[in-house]
Amino acid sequence: MADVNGIPYEQSELYRMRHTLAHVLAQAVLEVYPEAKLGIGPPIQDGFYYDFDLGTAENGKPRTFKPDDLPQLEARMRTIVAGKHDLRCREVSAAEAQALFADQPYKLELIDGLAQGQADADGNPLAEPVVISTYRHDNFEDLCRGPHLAHTGDIPVDGFKLMSVAGVYWRGDEKRP
Repeated sequence: MADVNGIPYEQSELYRMRHTLAHVLAQAVLEVYPEAKLGIGPPIQDGFYYDFDLGTAENGKPRTFKPDDLPQLEARMRTIVAGKHDLRCREVSAAEAQALFADQPYKLELIDGLAQGQADADGNPLAEPVVISTYRHDNFEDLCRGPHLAHTGDIPVDGFKLMSVAGVYWRGDEKRP
């Protein structure tokens, strides 16, 4: 990815802000949709995203986000950001991570891959085993290797906008939601 002011993107403040915003979005989604299942949420060159499984609607079809959902989620994100919550990283054992994310099947799959030294938290093959770590802010904790901002107050409250929703398959497999 391109440099930001001569700094590699992955080491830039912009990268850390977008990564932190992905976590803030995940917290907001869980507060609005407590049954949601979390996938992954990395920063990308032109923003960030987070994959969610919202379960099944009453009609038996997968529940999905609609563009009309974005203002509510964005408002919740602004409240979280305004709370100026510290982000704390901690290393955990595979067993502790499994207990933390016991109700999050996609996270459990990622933890299994990490524990077996097969894939990182984004599902990329590993050359060597990694430490399992989480980041916590407010009452939200996520499986993550970072980096992040020091606290959510480093994000301008009006410095982000949710632009779109898209359908995805877990790890690109069309047989999986």
